[in-house]
Amino acid sequence: MTDTRDLPPYIDRLGHGEICFPQPLALKGATAYAFGLDADPTALQALVDSQLNAACAPSLRYEPVGDTVLLTFLEVEAATSLSQTIGVQGDREAMIWVPLWEYREGATFPRLTFFVPYLLINVDTGLVVGREIWGYRKTIGEIDLMTDPGPGGFEARTTIFPTFSDSARAVENAPLIRATGHNASSALRDDFDDVAGFLEAIRGNMRHSRGLIETVVEGMAFAWDIGKLALDFVVPVVNLKQFRAAEDWTRACYQAVTESPAHLDKVHGGGLIAGEWTCSFRDCASHRIIDDLGLTGKRNGEWLSTEARFAFWVSFDFTTRNGITLWQR
Repeated sequence: MTDTRDLPPYIDRLGHGEICFPQPLALKGATAYAFGLDADPTALQALVDSQLNAACAPSLRYEPVGDTVLLTFLEVEAATSLSQTIGVQGDREAMIWVPLWEYREGATFPRLTFFVPYLLINVDTGLVVGREIWGYRKTIGEIDLMTDPGPGGFEARTTIFPTFSDSARAVENAPLIRATGHNASSALRDDFDDVAGFLEAIRGNMRHSRGLIETVVEGMAFAWDIGKLALDFVVPVVNLKQFRAAEDWTRACYQAVTESPAHLDKVHGGGLIAGEWTCSFRDCASHRIIDDLGLTGKRNGEWLSTEARFAFWVSFDFTTRNGITLWQR
């Protein structure tokens, strides 16, 4: 863990066009819509190996918890810095969540954490804050929610490259992710109203089948981590935070695995989303979501559609706290 007393002071640029507002951040009136998807653990491991373990193993190593990932769409009414008086701003985000086991040298049991390999956000401040402070892999995008006027459903759009070549032109505001409901209703069921109910709703969808020893050992660790989550209300997310070296694009001038703790301050309500939901992903060179997650389903041109295992919504307030540097080169 980094001793901040050894770090140089940050040269504050507030009032000079700064858009990286300091943590911690309080986010009020957040509503998330989540879809559980079947993923391939082998593909997930390959993704984690290339994007996390390639930097920090063997001192720190990650493995997927099982064969379920989450696609979420999020709307935040008001986000504000708790460190400086600046103002409030809302945003929308679409992201993929991969539950991971974290193995540390010398640790008896693995620890439950999460990895977000894809995250689209519609405001530049949120993009810069997430990237610069915690290392989130954020990109600018436009997001439609089922609560918007129109046909309903969810869609996330961003700039993509269908293929990579010297003459390939970027496609701006291109649809990348969709969630479509069948026999769906715009009315949301209210099935829980606290953090314990929320955790119970997701816990059963994160287990997996392995050998007896692994299941017992990891089951103990999982129960411990869920218990801590229920008591502390903190969701840990790990990222590879890095910046290219100015001298050589193949080198990093800074590289670290950081943890971004999100504290659930209050759950206002939540429940299942009615209907049968299909999540669709565009197959393109710049966003290899289908291959990275090992998704299967029906192909229609450059799109793949897969049935959601479950769908729920939750309304809450949360605080993004100071991060933790878990490993640094």
